[in-house]
Amino acid sequence: MDAAVDAGTGQFELTEEQRAIQEMAEAFAADRVAPNALDWDRAKHFPADVIRETGPLGLGGIYVKDDVGGSALGRLDAVLIFEALARADPAFSSFISIHN
Repeated sequence: MDAAVDAGTGQFELTEEQRAIQEMAEAFAADRVAPNALDWDRAKHFPADVIRETGPLGLGGIYVKDDVGGSALGRLDAVLIFEALARADPAFSSFISIHN
């Protein structure tokens, strides 16, 4: 879903759906990723268990049509997700981004 753009200024506002996606991604990142990121890095651990948790939240298959199990989201939606995850752990966000 596209954000609302002011034709005069070029400024845009997120839709309610986009704000909900952003808030969900931020909450997941704060609860499941950020508290563990340094430990994962130090231990050279790949958090496959936490990666698996992203699927049911719609953070996997972002660009895949919903009729085949994806989230059917757009590029801006994806950026909101990747940005939220990157604040918690850039490596985690990169993995999700690359595999979408």
